[in-house]
Amino acid sequence: MKYFTSDTHFAHPFVAALRGYIAPEYAEYSPEELRRLVKDKSSGVTWEQCVNTAEHDALIVANINRVVTESDELYILGDLSAGGTRSFESALTRLQQLNVPRRRRHLILGNHDDLGRGKERGEALLRVFADFTVMGATTIVGRHNVILSHFQFQHHFAEQCDGLAANACSGKYAKNAPVDDGSTLLLHGHTHAKEHFEFANYRELNVGVDANNFMPVSEIQVLQYFGKAYKELKNSAE
Repeated sequence: MKYFTSDTHFAHPFVAALRGYIAPEYAEYSPEELRRLVKDKSSGVTWEQCVNTAEHDALIVANINRVVTESDELYILGDLSAGGTRSFESALTRLQQLNVPRRRRHLILGNHDDLGRGKERGEALLRVFADFTVMGATTIVGRHNVILSHFQFQHHFAEQCDGLAANACSGKYAKNAPVDDGSTLLLHGHTHAKEHFEFANYRELNVGVDANNFMPVSEIQVLQYFGKAYKELKNSAE
C-alpha cells in the first residue's frame, strides 16, 4: 500500500502553535503573539516554554506508524522541518522512528527543505529516504497516475489565497509548481488548508496533515476522495 502525507514540520514551534500545541499557561496568546514574544529577547520566553513541539512531533510519527507497515511505501510531500539545522536534525531523528524502512520512504522537496546549505544536507536526506526530488509521479491502485508536488497547481499562485497559510500563494514558489494540463491528478501540501480540495478542483488533492487529522492518506483513500469530489462536481452541474 502507498501512503501520502505532507508538511510534518518537525521541530517547528510556530507551526505546532498554529496546530494547537500552545502550553496551557500561554493559552491566551495567539501563535503570532507568541512569535513576537519569543523574538523579544527581553521577555525571557522561549519556544520550549510556550509550545509543546515534542508532543506535536510524536503524534505525527505515531499516526504514521499506526497505519504504514514495513512493507508499505511512504511519500512525504515536503516541509519536513522548519528548515534550520537544529530543526532539520530533529526531523531526521523522528524519521528514523518510523516503522517503514528507509528504502520505502520517498521525499518530494518543499520550500522548507533547503538544499542550498550544501551537499551535506542531501547526503543526510539519503540516510533516511530512498530518494528525493522536487516533483515526482506514481501510480495508485495499480492504474491511476498522479503527480506528486509540495505545491498546488501553478496558476493558483496568481490568485488570492484567503484563509490559507501566509505563504500559500507566494509567487516565489510558482516556478516549482506543476502546470495544470486539464487532466492531471495532483497530490500536494503546502497550503496548510484543513480541506482536501481548498481550490475547488476535483483533480487537486491536499494530503497535508492539516487536512487529514494528522494522518497519512492511503492510495485507496486518495482514489475515493478524487471520486467523491468528481461526483459532487458532476451533480452540481446537472
